[in-house]
Amino acid sequence: MPRFNVQHPVTKQWRCFSTIVDNYVTDWMDEERYQKWREYEYGRHAGPIREANLMSYEEAEEKIALRKKWDEEVRRHESDTD
Repeated sequence: MPRFNVQHPVTKQWRCFSTIVDNYVTDWMDEERYQKWREYEYGRHAGPIREANLMSYEEAEEKIALRKKWDEEVRRHESDTD
């Protein structure tokens, strides 16, 4: 599945990151609220957060930055060809 659980290194809150859009698909939540969201989203298949797909905060932020750079390049190229 292209979704990952990301924990903020300072606040220790959780967020869901999707590799389909290379961005977060939830707001930051405390662990209890995030687990409840996961249970609602995935039903009985939602195991403990730390046993599910994990991605580091740094990796998620890097993917977001790369996606923004790519999008900017595409827009620049499209405007050059107009």
